[in-house]
Amino acid sequence: MKNSSCNNTDLRLTANVLKEVVATFLLSLDSDGVIGYEVMYGSSRRVADMVFISKGHSYAVEIKSEFDTTSRLEGQLKEYQTLFDYILIFSAPNHIDTVTAILPKHVGLYSISHNGIHKIQRPKINRFVQKSEMLISIPSATIKRDFSVKGKLTSDEIRSCVLKRSYKTIHNYFINYYQHRLRIRNEKNNIMSPMNI
Repeated sequence: MKNSSCNNTDLRLTANVLKEVVATFLLSLDSDGVIGYEVMYGSSRRVADMVFISKGHSYAVEIKSEFDTTSRLEGQLKEYQTLFDYILIFSAPNHIDTVTAILPKHVGLYSISHNGIHKIQRPKINRFVQKSEMLISIPSATIKRDFSVKGKLTSDEIRSCVLKRSYKTIHNYFINYYQHRLRIRNEKNNIMSPMNI
């Protein structure tokens, strides 16, 4: 991933400003990618700052501005590991040492400041993704319909039936579902990609 710059040094780098800078950076890597902001996921029902779906992979994106705390980051990383193919952290320079101390080797780390975005640790594919977490991130009624599951079943029973499918099948389904969901959500909220603004 290449470096990007945030040239306006008068601009205060709040979380919202950083999200726009990060979105522009990600879309410069894949203009066909889809971004969602504040996306709820998994059994924990936590919310990711951003989710990026690109070229058949999911990315959890966590942004730490200079005004944020890193106290919850370790727990967030553990949750992200169960679901997303790649995990990216974009952090203000004042948090880099703290983040580096708890960072797994496969998580990407970028420093983000007025000087731009600089890669500190390259992201690697996450090998801890669980089929059950992918399925629990999708409504059971949608799963039942899409996989033609028959009978009056509970949400857990529906997911249990589909859990027997291959990892590849469930992963592709998860990617397609989120790609579609985020596109609809962006259109509904009239969110344009920063590259088109």
